[in-house]
Amino acid sequence: MPPAAKRRKTGGAADAAEEEVVVEWTYDRLWDDPEISQGWHTRNVKFWRSQGADVRGATGGGVSQRDLAFSKGAVATLAKGRSGGRFGPTLDLGAGIGRVTEGVLRHHCEHVDLVEFVQKHLQKAKEKLSPGPAAKKKGCSFAFHNAAVQKFDIPARHYDFMWCQWLLMYLTDADALSLLCRLGPGIAADGMLVVKENVSTPDKLTYFDGADGELWEVGDGGSGPVSVVRTELHYEDLFQRAGLLVKDQQLQQDPAGKTMDMALFVLVPDPRALETPSAKSKGRRKA
Repeated sequence: MPPAAKRRKTGGAADAAEEEVVVEWTYDRLWDDPEISQGWHTRNVKFWRSQGADVRGATGGGVSQRDLAFSKGAVATLAKGRSGGRFGPTLDLGAGIGRVTEGVLRHHCEHVDLVEFVQKHLQKAKEKLSPGPAAKKKGCSFAFHNAAVQKFDIPARHYDFMWCQWLLMYLTDADALSLLCRLGPGIAADGMLVVKENVSTPDKLTYFDGADGELWEVGDGGSGPVSVVRTELHYEDLFQRAGLLVKDQQLQQDPAGKTMDMALFVLVPDPRALETPSAKSKGRRKA
């Protein structure tokens, strides 16, 4: 989306005032540099296909147990208000090796559709989840879809619960917004979408990381960045533009400071969203 343009009078007679265009900064401007935007998708496909089909490959190591413990508590609380304490049809986007479905979702959902584009990761999820006594014991069934989330068909008002973790950080703003706009109509009545992502701080602003997980800046060269670490306000801007309302928000922090902060957003379709998604919030710089 091009930056928003406003016109203001600069002087002269009221009936013949000169006007100048004032360009308003938007988050979309982060992607202007071709070092960032060009080849983004190709770099991500290469990166994820090179990762091992194990917990370290899925998380980078050292964070999974703490992450799952936090997510378990959050989902358990959300499920308390459901019939039988369980969600109906559930969607796990970017499911990887089934880490979250196995550790969290199967305990609170009747059925989970796992969507993952890397075949070896999805195969590992199949081996862990189905068939087996663990799945039957918890009364949860599974379906496995080898597809990119951008191409996965999402039926209207079908999913009672959607889980999207460490996925949007690997998408450009344009692709993230497109996906969120498709997810909203797929949420069933009284359903919800949960997004959980690493977040930056207001002083650091949104920034990019390379394949090694280190800070990447324009001019660093190499193959370019593979992920974006957005601020909470940056995510909130995307949600608003997609017609989604933040119903609840939690911050997962590591007291030891060894892992990044993660924000968990509980989202529902915003009944007030009357404009088209691309015409909504223009973004803010210091966020």
